[in-house]
Amino acid sequence: MHRVPPALAPRLDAPDRRSQRRGDTLLALSRLLDAARRDGELDAVAISDGSGVLVAGAGRWDACEELAAIAPLEPGSLPANDVVPTRLDVMVRRTEVRRLSVDGVEVLLAGTGGGLGRDAALTRAAEGCARILGERLTARA
Repeated sequence: MHRVPPALAPRLDAPDRRSQRRGDTLLALSRLLDAARRDGELDAVAISDGSGVLVAGAGRWDACEELAAIAPLEPGSLPANDVVPTRLDVMVRRTEVRRLSVDGVEVLLAGTGGGLGRDAALTRAAEGCARILGERLTARA
């Protein structure tokens, strides 16, 4: 019979790592976004509400604020006759936005920059965001 070394044996008295995060939604979202930013080689990732208010982010603070603010804008909503590109035009073109509905509440996940793994990283972040926020909304009801 094989014995597991004491250092590798599961500790029954140790608290579950996820249960420690249950009370801190912002911490869970921040860790999720930071992992997505690293995995997708993104400059910044942000979660905002439908009005563009930053909820959580990973990356430079000012970049997260900008992402949150432009996330509600549709690319086709910008004037088509403006021949001089503005900073907003450039940001919108470099940004990918995922619209999520978590228990009927609109949540926007936005990321900018990134390498080949950007799409997969944002997909995982969207799934994690729905899980984390869904757990919190269900717990409140």
